Amino acid sequence: MECKLPILIGTFIVLASVGQGDDVTLSRVKRVIGGETLSRDQSPWLVWLHGKIVTQRLFGFLPLHHRHVYCGGSLLNSQWILTAAHCFDGGVDARDVDSWEVLMAANDNKVVLADRFMDFLGRTLGRSDWLLWEMGVSRIILHPGYTGNDHWYQDIALVRLASTVNPGPDGPQVAPVQLPAPRDSSFPALGDRCQIMGWGCTSAGGGISRYAQSIELPILEDRMCESFYRTRSMYGRLCAGFKSDTSAKGICPGDSGGPLMCRTFTGETVQVGIASFTSRDSPERFPAVFTRVSDYVDWIRLYTRI
Repeated sequence: MECKLPILIGTFIVLASVGQGDDVTLSRVKRVIGGETLSRDQSPWLVWLHGKIVTQRLFGFLPLHHRHVYCGGSLLNSQWILTAAHCFDGGVDARDVDSWEVLMAANDNKVVLADRFMDFLGRTLGRSDWLLWEMGVSRIILHPGYTGNDHWYQDIALVRLASTVNPGPDGPQVAPVQLPAPRDSSFPALGDRCQIMGWGCTSAGGGISRYAQSIELPILEDRMCESFYRTRSMYGRLCAGFKSDTSAKGICPGDSGGPLMCRTFTGETVQVGIASFTSRDSPERFPAVFTRVSDYVDWIRLYTRI
């Protein structure tokens, strides 16, 4: 899929420059650089969101031009998705539910004729593992504290699906993500290696990947991201990634809203973060900032009842 970077939400808005010997500009676009391709069953909670946002109307009501927005997300239950609030920046049209579609249980974001044929067979023969999990959106809820200021503080949103997800018994292609304990600041611990998933580019400066990717990033001290990006606060956030001239690993376009997954000492895989922002020019050399999910579990449950 062609990645039209100039028309992504706020993709190349320069927000700040930071010291530490480097000029660092922030961007809401992120890159899974140096990642590995995921198979369909490795991330049953991973969601692809595609927005076709009207940018110009003829006579004030006929859509004339659009821009395309791509974000990741995670399935919370049969009706709700967790993602980043900044995916819906750009006014009323960017938050119009009719502008968005959701694809689940697919590591490939390009739907071809063969996929639709298999979906037809799956529905005819009752095979849920053949289905094309493509749905519309009925509601978008941004955290009330999100304004886009202070580097997208409280960058978290909920998306309600237009129909219910009811996976059958043929395979675990679709499954809800597990959330952390509310307000648990002890997990993840410094140095824990967590996995970020998304459709970001596979090389610095590249476009969105057709296939879902994942990489491991170490959890860093908050002060590292505070120093790099001059954020006023890291409350409700996580810092993860590398600070290296040669790391060649990071996040980029298509990863916004994607889940940061960590493994507990009991072996459970839990979503601890939501991809928010990183360095625009050198995402593979600087850490990224994630919304800390544990600080928002109560807010999530208020709407989703999970």
